[in-house]
Amino acid sequence: MILRNKILLLLVFSLLICSLSLAQQDYNYINKISTEGNINVTDDLIISTSQLETGELYSQDDINTAIKNLYGLGLFKDISIFTRDYEDGLEVVISVKEWPVINSLEILGNEEVKKKTILSEISLGRGEYFSDRRKFKIRNKILALYREEGFQLAAIEFQEEELENNRINLNIEIMEGDEVRIKEIVFNGNKNMPSDELRGEIKTKPKGFFRSGKFELEKFKEDLVRIEDFYKSKGYINAEVLDWNTEYEEDSKLKMVIDVFEGNRYKLSDIAVEGNTRFDENQITSKLDLQKGEVFNEEEFNKKLADVRSMYFEDGYIYSTINRELDTKNDSVDITLNINENTRAKVRKIFIKGNKKTEEKIIRRKLAISPGDYFRQSLIMQTQRNIYNMGFFEPNIGIDYQPINDEGDIDLIFNVKDKVSGNANFGVNYDAINGFVGFISLAHNNLFGEAKKAEVKWEFSGKKQDYDISYTDPYVFNTNLLAGIDIYHTQNQWDDWNYEVHRTGGGFRIGSKIPWLNFSRFTTGFSLTNKEYKILHKDNEVIDELQDLVDEGKQISNSMYLSLERDNRNNIFRPSQGSYTKLYTEFAGSILGGNEEYVKQILQTNWHFPLFWKFAFGMKIRLGNIQPIGSADIVPLDEKFYPGGIGPDGIRGYPDRSIEPEDAEGANAEFITSYSINFPLSGDQIVGLAFLDAGNSYRDFSAINPHYLKRGAGVGVRVQTPMGLIGFDYAYGFDRDVNNKWEFHFQFGSTF
Repeated sequence: MILRNKILLLLVFSLLICSLSLAQQDYNYINKISTEGNINVTDDLIISTSQLETGELYSQDDINTAIKNLYGLGLFKDISIFTRDYEDGLEVVISVKEWPVINSLEILGNEEVKKKTILSEISLGRGEYFSDRRKFKIRNKILALYREEGFQLAAIEFQEEELENNRINLNIEIMEGDEVRIKEIVFNGNKNMPSDELRGEIKTKPKGFFRSGKFELEKFKEDLVRIEDFYKSKGYINAEVLDWNTEYEEDSKLKMVIDVFEGNRYKLSDIAVEGNTRFDENQITSKLDLQKGEVFNEEEFNKKLADVRSMYFEDGYIYSTINRELDTKNDSVDITLNINENTRAKVRKIFIKGNKKTEEKIIRRKLAISPGDYFRQSLIMQTQRNIYNMGFFEPNIGIDYQPINDEGDIDLIFNVKDKVSGNANFGVNYDAINGFVGFISLAHNNLFGEAKKAEVKWEFSGKKQDYDISYTDPYVFNTNLLAGIDIYHTQNQWDDWNYEVHRTGGGFRIGSKIPWLNFSRFTTGFSLTNKEYKILHKDNEVIDELQDLVDEGKQISNSMYLSLERDNRNNIFRPSQGSYTKLYTEFAGSILGGNEEYVKQILQTNWHFPLFWKFAFGMKIRLGNIQPIGSADIVPLDEKFYPGGIGPDGIRGYPDRSIEPEDAEGANAEFITSYSINFPLSGDQIVGLAFLDAGNSYRDFSAINPHYLKRGAGVGVRVQTPMGLIGFDYAYGFDRDVNNKWEFHFQFGSTF
């Protein structure tokens, strides 16, 4: 008991001693914060940036943080913090030395680079602080501009005129020097590859008659990579550019010296695949297309390896990885592909964003992939093409995906941007037959955001009066059934054939996709037309065929047609891949009634292939045939074929409708083929093309002779405008019987 009391007293005594000791300790609290040395920077900014506060305990760590924060402003060249006693605590004094402020800025000595370009690059102006770091960056940026222009010897000087309140007038003086041109490019270390061959692989060239010899650093760095890639394509997989340097000679001539290491040349010994379960080794190695014993082309191998990755990506393995190992020994190399397939991605939901005008259900009809499908790259690309080809959205349909669970399933997101779908236009067109033709039109190809098309159009000239009203609903009752109506009146004169024809009528059409044939549609329609032929000049000779049509007076033409189309072009505005095929059959008279009896058939097929860069090759073949049926001996003149000029029956290099069989009015058959190369001048908006057309017209189908055709070739441009597609062509007709065989063609058409 006594021992316990003693221990308790000892503890109490110890606590009293500690309390007295703590009471006597000095904690050094911050009672005041002040600044000195600042001229243009406010006290408040300095103190708030330091994050020091009165009432807090003084800490050296806080002081270090404060100095770091203040340097981060980029306003001070020197910062120090010290303390002094203040009211039973401390006053913390932040002492700074500011960088000067720019009062005025001048660029001097620049002749080869515009002042506006320099100021835009350096982003420096009046009222900004001028530090050594900014000086360093500005110098490098200006010198980079001059190096791009070939002035490798340019130098920069900064002249600072000191003013009151720590301000300066800053002059940046540029000594441009002479323009440096490359005189010679020398390679060292290339024992197996001739220097001329290496020089041929790079874009940096010595000065020559057709070459400037300008040295551009960024382009040259790309050249160094090209040299290494070239070596690797020849089997030197360890080759590298060790170093390069420049030697300046008299008259600002530059000698480039490139040191290379070639290493050994390797041939393929063996290839192994590990980790694969979805595809067997033969399927994978067949994509690589490598032969044992051949020189190993690493550049080509990397391209083929991308095909293997695409194979996995196409099958939904978007998380798969393929790592390669190259094991070299003597002059052979063994390749091992380590494949980690991971999980297979399935599409859970599909979202469409950005469509402010078009109903989502309309866009979803164009999806080639559906929720629940495994991810397939080809179906994604097809969906992007389908959406763009609707004509409602800007190019570059965006695609994104978001993983949503541990199994790797994803949500797909298609991002679209609306473009103008409706327009009201008026203006003047020109064609060789009708001359200047005025037009007024109101059109919309996406009414109510449901892809419904409507157009009212009037074309007029001294020889032409056309009125046309049309309406099309591609998804009647929210199905894939298309329905449309047309009402029209046309009055056209044909001076060369001495007649005019008046047509008034209307019709309807229905169509649908063909479920078992991708990218295809059938359309059928019926039309009823009141038609009348009139002779323009009675004093002129009139052929019996025309006179018979005139004598019959007003006629009724009842016709129906069936059209089968398949279109898998990647871009209907500027196709570079895919095809378009159409088979059209029109039947008039007979059981349908009316005064005209004929059968008209047209087959057209277009094929498109990518060439290089963005160049694409296209070809077209068109066959047409019309013949009378029943009691009729002739077919109507306005239903015959008149090749030449532009349009579906166009043969450029010849006037419109100018190619006819000898001693005949119009043709009962035609054969036309065309070949073209198109290339973008400004995306899909402006496209250039070069073309070769050939074709002819015939009295009947049996007379078609593909070995005797009228030929034309030339160049053209297509421009997409809010009014529609405008085309200009200039072509040479090789088989024309005139002195001037050149023909200019202008065409105007809708973009949808």
